[in-house]
Amino acid sequence: MDLADTPTRPDDAPLVAQHRAAGVAWLEITHPPINALNRAVRRALRDALLAIQDDAAVRAVVIASQGRMFSGGGDLREVGQPDPPGSTPLGDLAELVERFPKPVVAAIQGKAMGGGVLLAMACHARVGSHDALLALPEVNLGFVPGAGGTQRLPRLVGIEAALEMVALAQPMKTDTALATGWLDAVVPPDLDLRDTAAAWALAIAEGGRPWRRTADLGVPGGPATPSLLARYRELAAERFGERKAVQEAITLIALAAERPFAEGAAAERQAYLRLASSEQTQGLVAAFFAARQKDPKTKSATP
Repeated sequence: MDLADTPTRPDDAPLVAQHRAAGVAWLEITHPPINALNRAVRRALRDALLAIQDDAAVRAVVIASQGRMFSGGGDLREVGQPDPPGSTPLGDLAELVERFPKPVVAAIQGKAMGGGVLLAMACHARVGSHDALLALPEVNLGFVPGAGGTQRLPRLVGIEAALEMVALAQPMKTDTALATGWLDAVVPPDLDLRDTAAAWALAIAEGGRPWRRTADLGVPGGPATPSLLARYRELAAERFGERKAVQEAITLIALAAERPFAEGAAAERQAYLRLASSEQTQGLVAAFFAARQKDPKTKSATP
């Protein structure tokens, strides 16, 4: 999750580069060093999607990033701060992607963290590089994933894998992401990730692959058992102590198998807003920034 990107791009360069080839519109996040999904980038993605929404020449969309990382997440400077008028919250962007009238595929190279994972889960398929690594580290700083993340993740990977990733803040490697269903395909080093993602997107558009909207899926394996939840509550307490976000995350993940997506997402939003503005989270974020200041060479970091 990005803290504060250090600009390394020309001021007039687009935050989202666009080009088209063979009916596929490519939207590439170009926000070095780690392609953070801050307000400006989210707005640029939204505008790019709306511009091609009714374009008959565009049959499918690939969201990718320039550089070695898909996205380091959001900007911690925005955590707990109200969205200004006219901004595009990540939840709104995720809903736009998920309900987009053309298939949208995420091409994930390297790390995807925080908001990068949340955005990718709203896409209709996810194709990853052989070295992809996924992480939802929000509880480290006292809040829960937003943008419907606690509700989409269990619908892709099941309750236990979601608990491992969110409540214990454990990263998910490529092989696990493929085995659990988070990734639809993994591209070996000798093949091109973007070509594979484009082919996948066109296959969805042509009916050769399923068009899946994550929010509409059921949770594999069904609801969590009381013993499973109790075990993860204990493990989370051992790791994070009395941090409120961890226990709230477990409750929200369990809710994904018990309630419709909209209900779970509304509960998540309330929890996120409450926790993000809490003294605990603000203190953890401040301490994290203070730790970064000790090393002036550090440009960005992850919690």
